[in-house]
Amino acid sequence: MKQRQFFLRVLFVLAGVMVAAPAWASPFATEVVSATGTFGPGSLYSDPSAALGKPTTWIKGSDVGGKNMACSMVYPSWNTDPEGNKLITTIGAQAQITVTFDHNITNDPLNPYGIDFIVFGNDLYWGTGMVGPTTNMETYYVASGTGWSDPGIVSVAQYLEGPWYTYSTGPYFDTTTYPTQAFAWDRENDAWGAELDWTKPVNPALNPTEDFVGLSVADVIDLYAGSAGGTGYDLAASGFEWIRYIKVESSSSTKLAEIDGFADVAPVPVPGAVLLLGSGLFRLLGQRRRK
Repeated sequence: MKQRQFFLRVLFVLAGVMVAAPAWASPFATEVVSATGTFGPGSLYSDPSAALGKPTTWIKGSDVGGKNMACSMVYPSWNTDPEGNKLITTIGAQAQITVTFDHNITNDPLNPYGIDFIVFGNDLYWGTGMVGPTTNMETYYVASGTGWSDPGIVSVAQYLEGPWYTYSTGPYFDTTTYPTQAFAWDRENDAWGAELDWTKPVNPALNPTEDFVGLSVADVIDLYAGSAGGTGYDLAASGFEWIRYIKVESSSSTKLAEIDGFADVAPVPVPGAVLLLGSGLFRLLGQRRRK
C-alpha cells in the first residue's frame, strides 16, 4: 500500500511539472503579427514570414553554380535555401515587421552576458578573396573586422498595443558586430562541422575591428565559442521584466536592413527536464522497493 501511494505521488509530481511548464516552446519567433510598408525589392525578399523560425543554415548559391553554401560570417543569407524557400526579408524605408513568440522572453541576469534575445540579419565580414563550397576557412582570413552593414532598429513590448521601448541608440541588428555563423569548422576534415547554438550570444566584449583582424574565419568561429552569432539585446535597458513582441525597422531610407530571424537566449528544455525528473524519481522508487 505504501509503495502504491508513493508511486501515485510520483505521477502527480510529474503531471504538475508538465502542466506548469510551457510545453514545446520554440526558441524562435513563431508569428508575424504586423507588417506595414514596403518590402523587397522583388518577391524573393518581400515576404515578412521569412523571418520566422530558425535562421539560415544552408543557401542555394546561384553565384556558385547553384551549389549549396553554408551560411557564414563571410557568406551571408540571401537567395533561397536548397529547397527553394525564402530566407530573408528586406525592410523598406518606413516599413516595420512585428513578430511574437509562443512564450515570454524574460529579463534574466543569469543568461550569458545578461543578453535575453538575439536578432539575425545578413551582414558579413570582408574576406581575402571569393568564397566557394570548398573554401578552407583555416586559410581564408577576415580582412579588417568590417564588412557589409545595413543597421536596423529593434523595439520591444509586453503587449501589442504597447507601451514600446526602442533601442534607438543601439545595439543595431544587421551590422558587422557578429554576423551569422551557422556551423562550426571541422579542422580535422577541413569542412563544416556541427550546427552552432542559435540561442547563445557572442561575448559582447569582443571587438571585431580589434580582436578579429588578421584571423582566419576558423579562428573567429572559435572566438564565437559555440554561438551562431547575431546581435544580442538585454531587456534591462527596456525596464521590462519580460516581453512577447519584437519590432524591427530600417534605420534610414538608404540603409535597408535585412531580417533573418529571432531567438530567445534562454528557452526552457521542458521535455528533457521532465524526462530527467521522471528518471530520477523512478530510480528513487526502485530504491524504496529494494529496501
